[in-house]
Amino acid sequence: MIERARETAPSEPGVYKMPCGECVVDFFITAGGEERWLVAGDGHSCTRESVVVARHGEHPWVRLYSLADAAAEIARLAALSDGDLHHVVAGLIESIDDREVEIIARERAGMREVPRAEVADRFGVELGDERDPAPDA
Repeated sequence: MIERARETAPSEPGVYKMPCGECVVDFFITAGGEERWLVAGDGHSCTRESVVVARHGEHPWVRLYSLADAAAEIARLAALSDGDLHHVVAGLIESIDDREVEIIARERAGMREVPRAEVADRFGVELGDERDPAPDA
């Protein structure tokens, strides 16, 4: 099982969600040609072997996009648009469907919608009268 996990581990440097389904790792190659794996929340650099032994699981590796990836894609799109970076960014922002983003975020976080009153009760907060106060005359 460990050998199969080692074989399926990424070979291209990048940021990945690991097979445990919860951890994120930044895989890169040093100037000396050594592989390094930085697991979020872990204070030291790991090797391929230590990652596959300690962090294996049933999920496949998922390559995530880093800020460098996003910046490169925005620069590429700007080059296709006569270098108009503001136009590209505005177009990207307009294309985001807020509801779709909310649904995806909730699914990934495993969250459910919680009524505001339930949250207030949990933390001992009194909401009071939620109606707008009468305007001063």
